[in-house]
Amino acid sequence: MTTMDDLDYYRRRAEQESQAARHARDAPMRRLHLDLASRYAERIAEAERRAPRPRAGVN
Repeated sequence: MTTMDDLDYYRRRAEQESQAARHARDAPMRRLHLDLASRYAERIAEAERRAPRPRAGVN
């Protein structure tokens, strides 16, 4: 999986887990989904750090 694929996947999963937390019927399930969303957010940050950066002045 490429870094951009990773980012797309992690962003989609983070949003899905956030939505699941909002719709959870009880506190333990809400916490579980929020924890998963947080873990995906950490992966997003890591993937963004690994992403190649465009070089300035190169066309």
